[in-house]
Amino acid sequence: MTAFALTHRMDQPFPTATFLDRCGDAMLLILRFLKFRFTAQVPPMQQKCLRLWLTIVISVISTAQLLAADEPLRTAGDRPFDIQHIRLDLDISLKKKQIAGAATIDLQLLRPLQVLKLDAVGLEVSQVLLAPDQSELEFSTTDDQLRIDLGATRPRGEKVRVVIRYQVRDPKAGMYFFGPTEGEPNVPWMMWTQGEPVANHHWFPCLDHPNERQTTEIVATVDAGYEVLSNGDLLSRKKSSDGKRERFHYKQSQPHVAYLVTLVVGEFEIGRETWGDVPVLYYVPPEQAGDMQRTFGRTKNMLTFFSERFGINYPWTKYAQIVVEQFIAGGMENTGATTLYSKVMHDERAMLDSSPDRLIAHELGHQWWGDLVTCKDWSHLWLNEGFATFCELMWAEHDLGVDEHDYMLYGKGKSARSDGPKTRPIVDYHYSDPGSMFDARAYPKGGWVLHMLRRQLGDDLFYTGLQKYGEKFRMKTAETSDLRKVLEEHTGRNLERFFYDWTARPGHPELEVATEYDPEDKLAKISVKQTQKGDAFHFPLAIEIRCKETSGPITVDKEITEKELTFYLPLPAAPELVRIDPQAAVLAELKEKKSRDLWKTQLLEAPTVIERIRAVEHFAESKKSNDRELLKQVLEQDPFYGVRIEASKALAKSGGDVSRDALIAGLSQEHPKVRRACADALSKFPRDEKVIAVLNQRLQNGDASYYVEAAFATAFAKVQDEPPVEPLQRLLAQDSHGEVIRSAALRGLGYSTDPATLDLLVEWTGRSKPRSCRLAAAEAIATYFSRNEVSKPVREKTVETLAGYLKVDNRHVRRKIIESLGNMGKNAATARSILASVADQDPDDRVRAAAKTALPKLDAETPATAEVGKLRTELDKLQKTNKELEDRLQKLESK
Repeated sequence: MTAFALTHRMDQPFPTATFLDRCGDAMLLILRFLKFRFTAQVPPMQQKCLRLWLTIVISVISTAQLLAADEPLRTAGDRPFDIQHIRLDLDISLKKKQIAGAATIDLQLLRPLQVLKLDAVGLEVSQVLLAPDQSELEFSTTDDQLRIDLGATRPRGEKVRVVIRYQVRDPKAGMYFFGPTEGEPNVPWMMWTQGEPVANHHWFPCLDHPNERQTTEIVATVDAGYEVLSNGDLLSRKKSSDGKRERFHYKQSQPHVAYLVTLVVGEFEIGRETWGDVPVLYYVPPEQAGDMQRTFGRTKNMLTFFSERFGINYPWTKYAQIVVEQFIAGGMENTGATTLYSKVMHDERAMLDSSPDRLIAHELGHQWWGDLVTCKDWSHLWLNEGFATFCELMWAEHDLGVDEHDYMLYGKGKSARSDGPKTRPIVDYHYSDPGSMFDARAYPKGGWVLHMLRRQLGDDLFYTGLQKYGEKFRMKTAETSDLRKVLEEHTGRNLERFFYDWTARPGHPELEVATEYDPEDKLAKISVKQTQKGDAFHFPLAIEIRCKETSGPITVDKEITEKELTFYLPLPAAPELVRIDPQAAVLAELKEKKSRDLWKTQLLEAPTVIERIRAVEHFAESKKSNDRELLKQVLEQDPFYGVRIEASKALAKSGGDVSRDALIAGLSQEHPKVRRACADALSKFPRDEKVIAVLNQRLQNGDASYYVEAAFATAFAKVQDEPPVEPLQRLLAQDSHGEVIRSAALRGLGYSTDPATLDLLVEWTGRSKPRSCRLAAAEAIATYFSRNEVSKPVREKTVETLAGYLKVDNRHVRRKIIESLGNMGKNAATARSILASVADQDPDDRVRAAAKTALPKLDAETPATAEVGKLRTELDKLQKTNKELEDRLQKLESK
């Protein structure tokens, strides 16, 4: 599953108990000291705001310490019996939000047993029968189990069939119903399920653990006119005698785990293709049928590519992709039937600078890694998600080239080195709940682990090793050591240290590499130091040096096993280009010390995208005019758009008129992603009249790209203390992919000082508005409250409106509303009781976590408007002084 809505970004887990135990108290002491020292030295007008923000930071850390606790040891679920087949005969009512019918479960006892314990929540069980004689069995239910008494202890190996008659009404998880309401009249009638990680037992009894596989069968009866999709083959489709009802019979004959069982009911337009003898199906909302081929047209090519690359043919009897209403993630890889969120659909304009392929490749890759071979327990989730992330990289390289692969790898590397992976290992046996494992460790860091294995083993050994792993654990579950052992057996290499460093311990190498050249001795001195806390990581480090006098590069490969290593390399002349880890084969935070000339050559001439970006990041720290000119040159001339994007970010960070003018010129570049990046970067130039005028004009003219136009709106609002409402309000009439334009306009309106704007924002949180817009409006309300004085009656009415959505909305809306209420601080104090209730009782663990995080924020002040005004005045003075200093420096440099 990809959390793309993850926003393709996954939510990071809260800091862990281990981390806080080690440094939490020290951080608090330091912050309290800084609070005293800084507020004693800064001007009086800034002391209040500084004390305020330091107090908030201290409060958040203190709260984290209270919330974080040692997590229990987690292991794979117990299997007292083996479920071999589950058949569900269900009558489904979309309007009543309920299902009713029977679950027939065939199982074999793995030990002597009298009581069967099945995972089940919210099932209203009316009868349990023992087949074939249909005798009734005693049963009982708990909060999370259905317990069936077989009447006597049955021996190990005995096969048992039980029939469970039950119904489920509007379950809290696992199965979701949708339909038009007075507040949301345009929502279609629909139902879909989402089982990962452990939610399907909310609608059928099972062993809801990833280490139990069974074949499944679903017979679903629905009102005529709806389509039904489930796993496996559609054996039959029959209408009732009166034509009002229709019965769909699906059978999945290959075993899979319970969380991969899917059932979707709704109105869809279906596209049908074949890949060999495998049906390839696309279920989309009828109004988007025209975008079907544009969105999914490369699926068959992906099937061919992955099948050939993995050496394992696509393993299921069909491949369907279905786009549903208000899906809770980007996609879900149910066996042979992937569920996708609505933003996967792309019209012609959206395809200018967006693509569904990354998501489609991720979920398709899961059909091998996650479905064919499934992680034994959530501790080993990276065997699912890391592999699927790696599939994104594989497809990008195959379809778009090495530069696209490397740019994606660079972005995933930043996430893989973020706070979560720094403090917890990939393979983590101490997690709070399965959902907490779906973070940057399993996704980008897991993908990077595979990338590093590929670089170390080489393509041939790596991919044939994956083939052997897939074949050995086909239709089985696996854990991390299983992958290691297969690769060791296949390659003859000992990979224990590799897997220890990258999956069993947190963090990554933090490298400082210094390069010096002695022209007399013609020696290059290269020092490699690991500065991270703890033991050294072990990894091979490639270094390549180019000199004028050599026909080719001089290369050296060092096996790094210590925290510090210094070596000397004879060179015929001074180096012109020094390439550290040129193939990006090590997940490391790399800092280099070398001459400006070497950095300049790397910036302009290094052959790989990642190397040039590293040089961009180096020059971003400079305020010198000649370095800004270099970044300007990159923005104008680098052959790859991704490097130009990073150059725009660097220019924003460096600042100054040269950077500003280069970014304004960049708004006219051909590649829309570069134009978008330049617009985003210009938002870092507040109160600059030239920037304001340019953005105003661009906003009026529009852009071919939805996303560029949205970026104009965001930057236009951010660069002004009091942005005019009309240009932003005008954008609320514009349709766009994923509502990006309206959402940007609403967020921009949050920067307004016009009281009427607050009414407009509250209106756009209403349930009749598109969900993306509602989320943006809620976020904007928090921004508005942080910048404006709001009367008590208006404040309380706004908070009441927002809090009211927590009772009726889906989890995405609930989380965003909770975040916004938290960001409103004391302004949202009247929502305390409902947030406390959500923190304790909400069925979604991430919503509960958001509420727990938001609650202490209700005690925090938001900066008073007058203080913010004074702070802005002071900032203007500082910027003016800084500008004068820069002008003087440029004059000195030009002499």
